[in-house]
Amino acid sequence: MEFEKDVVYKQLESEDKSTRRAALIDLKKRAEKRQLDEHLLSDLFDPLIKIVSSDKIDNLREYASIILLALTTHGSISATQFQALVNFSVDRFEAEPSEEIRLTLAKVNHAAILNQNVQPVYLENLEKLTQLVKLAVRDRFGEVVKEACEIIIALSERNEYFRLQADFFVEPLMQHVKSQPMKVRVMCVKALEPVMIYSPLTIANIAPQLEVFWSESSPLVKLAMIRTIGKVSLEIEPDDQNFHLLFPLILLGRCNEFSEVSDEAERIWQVLTNQPEFQRRFAKCFSKLVPKLLADTENWNNDLRIQSAQLIYQFVREIPDRKLELPTIMEILVFQSGDDQAPVRNWACKAARLIGETCALEALSWLSDQKQEDPETTNASGLTIYSHIVHGFLNAVQSYYPARSLELCVQLAVKFSSLKDISLLECLETLVEKDVGIPVDLMNQLLSVTLSLEGSDQSDFLSRKMSLLQPIASRLGFSNIDTMIQQRLPSLLASEADPARWTTTSPPWKILQFVARDMKMIDNFVFDLLCQTIAATTCPEIKLKSFNMLTGSMSHIQCTDPAQLQTMLLANVKWKPGRSASVLRSSAALCAYAAVQHNKLEIIPSNIDVIANSFVDLVEDEAVNTRLAAIRIIQRCLLAGRPANLDSILTTLMGRLNDVSKDIRQGAMAGLRDVFIHWRGQGDPCAMEAKFIDLVRVLARDDDLPSKTFADGILQSMLVNLSKMDITGEKGSEVVE
Repeated sequence: MEFEKDVVYKQLESEDKSTRRAALIDLKKRAEKRQLDEHLLSDLFDPLIKIVSSDKIDNLREYASIILLALTTHGSISATQFQALVNFSVDRFEAEPSEEIRLTLAKVNHAAILNQNVQPVYLENLEKLTQLVKLAVRDRFGEVVKEACEIIIALSERNEYFRLQADFFVEPLMQHVKSQPMKVRVMCVKALEPVMIYSPLTIANIAPQLEVFWSESSPLVKLAMIRTIGKVSLEIEPDDQNFHLLFPLILLGRCNEFSEVSDEAERIWQVLTNQPEFQRRFAKCFSKLVPKLLADTENWNNDLRIQSAQLIYQFVREIPDRKLELPTIMEILVFQSGDDQAPVRNWACKAARLIGETCALEALSWLSDQKQEDPETTNASGLTIYSHIVHGFLNAVQSYYPARSLELCVQLAVKFSSLKDISLLECLETLVEKDVGIPVDLMNQLLSVTLSLEGSDQSDFLSRKMSLLQPIASRLGFSNIDTMIQQRLPSLLASEADPARWTTTSPPWKILQFVARDMKMIDNFVFDLLCQTIAATTCPEIKLKSFNMLTGSMSHIQCTDPAQLQTMLLANVKWKPGRSASVLRSSAALCAYAAVQHNKLEIIPSNIDVIANSFVDLVEDEAVNTRLAAIRIIQRCLLAGRPANLDSILTTLMGRLNDVSKDIRQGAMAGLRDVFIHWRGQGDPCAMEAKFIDLVRVLARDDDLPSKTFADGILQSMLVNLSKMDITGEKGSEVVE
């Protein structure tokens, strides 16, 4: 045996590479068959180290490293050899170009650590061991990194002084958690477990970063994170200053869509909750995490905002007292409900419902205390959170509903009534249909809110709104909706009685608009109010919509005062400069024609002159609709009597026969035809003889008329009885032509 050792030793030390190769190949084969004597390590250690460190032939270095691995795995290693191996590995690791040899060197050191139980040896080589592991973890080859992670785990189990070197492994391991292939990342996460356990201060540098990497990680990496954090949470002291940083990953795991991840997180959570004093510690940890959650809510990264919303939900779900940090949580939820990411909004709504189940009074009080001008709490985001809190409150409480909570529900409904959002309508439906015992005064406020709600994009908004009014009428003791509105409308509009102060967002205006436009209930009170609004308001939009409502409802208006209607209409058809004035003038003219057409404004001898004079100028208005309405009203005036300025009116109408608009030309033709036929039927043609000739001249000579057939029809109807008209001589000849 001694002879064999000497021979092998000399062969390994030989200058002849063939001799070294033959010896190494023979030793490698014997190592693979486990036929090497474990005592050979002490004799062959130096030449093998020399070959691995300095031999220029890659194969020989590789063979020597494999033999070293076999000897260190199955044989014992002295303290001196351990130190020499570590020192040599540190010096050689960066210089070695072969990935396979670096991997084998890492395995050699791993085997040496597993076979070394003498603690002073670790203490003496602590710095070099740390340096070696850092070099291996930073290696470009993923398999080397995985082996380095195994070394870290082995050191934590064998080395009593591991806590002194654990901090140095954080930075290189965290670099690979986000950059290496999946299997390497899994090993790096596992290697972080002993680091955090033996050095809890490192949790602050690890857990938050793992949370950042969470969304981009594969399910296997997430599972490794959950297991690592779970084991750390069970090993370190619950009162550790960084213990709270472990909860986010466990709670995120419970929200994960992969069952393996969520089940493991749930298992760890159940183990934690069974620990003594857990609820107290959890509440304390939650308070520490609130600032971080608030900051993540406004993060530019979509994934982090989604994770923050998931965490808020999980904390609200598990916190023993949901009133804890409630103002900050409400602020976060309102902000999240306006996020552009749907998952963020959905998780915020779920959290709001949980809050409504147990502490609706405090949450609603917070919303109520916010300033009216605060855009965050008065916009759709605040309304969304309010509606989910109310739903949670009404679903959780089955019998007795606290009066103060109901009062706040109604007050906030009034606060949010200016928003066009169907969620408020849904909330009101739940409040009313559940019959929660809302008193009459609050029910009146709900009626006002319901009437003032404006339509949204949903096609069924109006029908749902009408359906909601029926139970409100029943709660207030009315047999039907119409009766309720007729009796309650004056008091509902009394809050802001002066129409001059109304804007398009004023609740009284929106109520009036709904009653007059959508329900088409225009009685004396509503009609008077619309007339007052048109006369008093300075808002062009309100005035325009009021005219449109009167025009659309003119056929079924129950009762009107003709004098009041005439005064209001004539005051608004007067010409004024400007685009807005033109639109309003057109609306007033159309409304006037509708009133005349439906006999709400009758043209009689006492008012024929004032109406004709008011509309004759509009025949030449720049707006087509205004001209057409004016022509039709003038026609009605001429059919009703003889205005004082008849000649001027007929001349003006004749002028429209050359109008650029086909509708205006045809309207003027038809109007003149009907008037001439009507007068001829009354046997009084003298007033129209001259104008008849002018009309014939225009119709005969104007090649630009849209329909010569139409013009010929007018002539034929007017020439039926020429004998009654004095058209002899030159005029007669022109007519014949």
